[in-house]
Amino acid sequence: MFYPQPEPHAATRSASDPHVAIGGLGGSGTRVFAATLSSVGIRLGTRLNGPLDNLWFTVLFKRADWVRQRPSDAEVVQAADLLRRAMTTGLRGTLSAEEHALLIRLRDTLPPTGPWQCGVRAPDAESLIDSVPPAVGGDLPWGWKEPNTHVFLPHLARCFPGLRYIHVVRNGLDMAFSNNTWQARHWSPYYGVALEPATPLSVIQLRYWIAANRAAMKFGAAHMPGRFLAISYEAYCADPGRHWPRLRRFLGLPDDTHPPANTLQPTTIGRSKEHDLSQFPSETLSLARDLQAEVDALKP
Repeated sequence: MFYPQPEPHAATRSASDPHVAIGGLGGSGTRVFAATLSSVGIRLGTRLNGPLDNLWFTVLFKRADWVRQRPSDAEVVQAADLLRRAMTTGLRGTLSAEEHALLIRLRDTLPPTGPWQCGVRAPDAESLIDSVPPAVGGDLPWGWKEPNTHVFLPHLARCFPGLRYIHVVRNGLDMAFSNNTWQARHWSPYYGVALEPATPLSVIQLRYWIAANRAAMKFGAAHMPGRFLAISYEAYCADPGRHWPRLRRFLGLPDDTHPPANTLQPTTIGRSKEHDLSQFPSETLSLARDLQAEVDALKP
């Protein structure tokens, strides 16, 4: 984990708190689970991109400042509170001078006028500042999907004591050759993974996959019993009907809740078979295969 377990926050379980969050390494297939949860009545936000990421979370958490320097507990608590308020009551007309200044600063770092390339643009920050209560579905349970959620899981679990978290794990060797490299290039040092210029990005990607997934699963087992669910992307895609009951029970949904059959569009499964694996150190391959075996052994 990239920073120590934070001290307990004063937050208490509340009806306004999120029900569930979805995260994983970028490109892990989290969109499949976002589409599924949305289809069964969980509100994931209105400012979404094509992969269904909640862009307000992205604005608040994928900050240039936080890549350069680890955030303080107070900073993450503030971001979590702003996200909760935006998703439930809206921020328009409620921001303190300090909060407004923060959001304006974040907006100004983003394209088209700012340099920070993190998947959002200045209008996404503007929509956060101008957010209002949901026009429809405000009484539905809510949450979000954003792959980087796992990076901040220790704080989010404390800010939202009732939060359930779904951690999507995709085959590590396939992920090593993913074009979605943002997390590995920016968060790797937080997990002790060196960004050595002479090391192939695929090796860094695999080392990051091992370290980040191991940290999330270790934290979930120790600190979120009953509220943490790791699930294999490949296993779910291969037989969603077999795995859906486990997901449904985790979410506390009625037994007769069924997702639509068209939420799965798996791609690039098995792409590592087209690559030479000799570039990976034997120790790294062994650690990756051990972790993959743990994920594959998870019972539906």
